[in-house]
Amino acid sequence: MAKVRLGLVGKPNAGKSTLFSAITARAAEIGNYPFTTIKPNIGLGFIEAKCPETEIGTKCNPREGSCSGGIRRIPVEIIDVPGLIEGASLGKGMGNEFLENVRESEALLLVFDASGKTGLDGTPVEDKIDPEAEIEMVKSEIARWMSSRLSRGWERFASREEATNQHPTTSLLRKLSISGINEQALLSALTSEGFPLRLSMWKEEDFFRFSEMFLARFKPIVLVGNKVDAADPDTIQRIRVKHPDAIFTSGDFELALSRAAQAGLASVSGKTVSPAENATGPQKKALARIQEVISLPFYASPEAIMTGVVRDRLERIAVYPVQDESKWADGQGNVLPDCYMVRKGTTALDLAFRVHSEIGEGFIKAIDCRRRMVISKDHELNDSDVISIISRSR
Repeated sequence: MAKVRLGLVGKPNAGKSTLFSAITARAAEIGNYPFTTIKPNIGLGFIEAKCPETEIGTKCNPREGSCSGGIRRIPVEIIDVPGLIEGASLGKGMGNEFLENVRESEALLLVFDASGKTGLDGTPVEDKIDPEAEIEMVKSEIARWMSSRLSRGWERFASREEATNQHPTTSLLRKLSISGINEQALLSALTSEGFPLRLSMWKEEDFFRFSEMFLARFKPIVLVGNKVDAADPDTIQRIRVKHPDAIFTSGDFELALSRAAQAGLASVSGKTVSPAENATGPQKKALARIQEVISLPFYASPEAIMTGVVRDRLERIAVYPVQDESKWADGQGNVLPDCYMVRKGTTALDLAFRVHSEIGEGFIKAIDCRRRMVISKDHELNDSDVISIISRSR
């Protein structure tokens, strides 16, 4: 079952690996020097949703993730892309090797150092730098990498594609090796932005402009200000004014909380940290400082970051395909075994193909199990729908 994939990108020493560890509870190598991550780390984070099991009074059997107390934990794949420095799109540093992972991510979490205490190359600086320079550098490198990939061998590519009468959007997506993008939406964007629909008419400036447009419209870049515990309040306010959708967090504090909870030194509920009786004085003082930071109104936990990106930025909804419409189970009796995070606007037929191509090809009808009503193949699904698909392949 394909999961939503999110990429963590940023310069070296922005704290991506620490945040990755906090999100995935998987140890990533952490160190205070550039290029700590020498190969992409891939792990799982989770978003939460109310499970339909609460409506039928039968415990669900998730094939992936888990469910406790009626709250479903749905896995999301996280990839920590090693730090990008200026010139990475041209092969400088280690960035170019890993920018391929950017292509496979559905959204990018651009983790920047909100404290301004590290330079664009990831090394410590005496005078704080403006995080805005860091944000723009990383965005530019990603767009330049995409542009260079697009322009490579363009003349031969354009000539071949036009000879086959392929639609330009189909050709562009194949050139970039990107799937899952709505081609009609891409065509609309090309038209509204004034791009030539004949590929042979594209000029050098069109490649970078297309890359910026594509990233803005089809691969959201979400700004995540890390190290907020060491950041100047005025800097944070300035960033929030310029980037109202920016998220702020502290990978160090979140990882410390995770480890304190695992060691039985604290319990965490939402934004409330409760030190255990056996915690020492210094430990309680540290936990009080963490409590102070995570209580900030703009602060976001890893779970809140993940949920916001998947639910709001990517506009995904949770749907539960089942075989038995009365018991909400598969053929083996497993209750609500699968949960798919699909795009808003997904139809019953789209879901059938998502489950399996043969089920989509043999589609007869679908049933909304909650309402016990037959729905058409073009019916758009809603969040938390439980759907039984009737297909000739079953």
